[in-house]
Amino acid sequence: MREKLGETIHPYSHIHRQKISSDNLNPLIFSLLANDLFVGFTKFEYAGKAYQRDRAFTFEQQLNQITEGLMDKPITAYAQPEMDGLVPMVLLTPTVVNDGRKVYIASRPVSFMNAELLNMPDYPQRKVSGIDFHRFFKDQDAKDLRFLSALRMSATFPYITPNTTLPTDPPIQIMDAGISDNFGMSDAVRFLYSFNEWVSENTSGVIFISIRDSPKLGTITAKKGQTLIDDMTQPISSVYNNFENFQDITSDLLLGQAYSWMHVPIHRIDIQYQAESYVPILQKMDSIRQNSTRASLSWRLTTREKDGVVRNIYSKQNQAEIDKLIGLLD
Repeated sequence: MREKLGETIHPYSHIHRQKISSDNLNPLIFSLLANDLFVGFTKFEYAGKAYQRDRAFTFEQQLNQITEGLMDKPITAYAQPEMDGLVPMVLLTPTVVNDGRKVYIASRPVSFMNAELLNMPDYPQRKVSGIDFHRFFKDQDAKDLRFLSALRMSATFPYITPNTTLPTDPPIQIMDAGISDNFGMSDAVRFLYSFNEWVSENTSGVIFISIRDSPKLGTITAKKGQTLIDDMTQPISSVYNNFENFQDITSDLLLGQAYSWMHVPIHRIDIQYQAESYVPILQKMDSIRQNSTRASLSWRLTTREKDGVVRNIYSKQNQAEIDKLIGLLD
């Protein structure tokens, strides 16, 4: 956006990649040990309101620093650029821990994300799937929400960053958006459904681009050396390990149904992180490292892990998907 507004900025410079992948874990651990032990004694002020200084504050300040303050603004600051078509609309969907619904956070009200309820006017048990942040918290100055705070709310990693408590009665807590939809496909389908007539009349088609941190398709591996403890924990571990598979099946169902009510073609592009694509890098390393080819789920990546993530875009599958995308856009 800043580049389109005429500012001297280089969004594709490698320096941004270096900064965004810098160590964010150590500052959070330090905050946990130093600040969180004294919650209530230290506070900070934002938009005229006082808040407790905790790990969430540290995360936002660290993110603001490594992004050079580019996103340090209220969410409503993006409303006009989005309306003018300078930048695409951003929709963040953190999950309500209390009941599993979503909180829809955008630069403007987005109650249309519940448009499917209009199809069930006579059903008294219909359930609102998400809360429109702007409308629900209008009296609490929802328009002043810091964009960095919205990002952090949507990416709340358990125990590392604290849950966000919103001013409701009773209070509700917010966690990572990935709990309900790790890749945002269901939200994208909801958005498309709300504007399907306009999209069908004014576009030649729709492209769903999914950037995944794991392959969508995999093989079932045989269990070897199962112990009694493994047998006891398998029901729970199986649910956890198949969490993304459950979401993928639901997303495919929703997107498959979209073909029936959309009158223009729908295309899918999947950019996937596959650790196997950089196994050759580890061939000269010891066996333990060879078995740990996948980058760790952490805010502190090693040089090898960073290199593997960057190289992954050049895999045959990802290059084929990029070529497909270019062909669709031509």
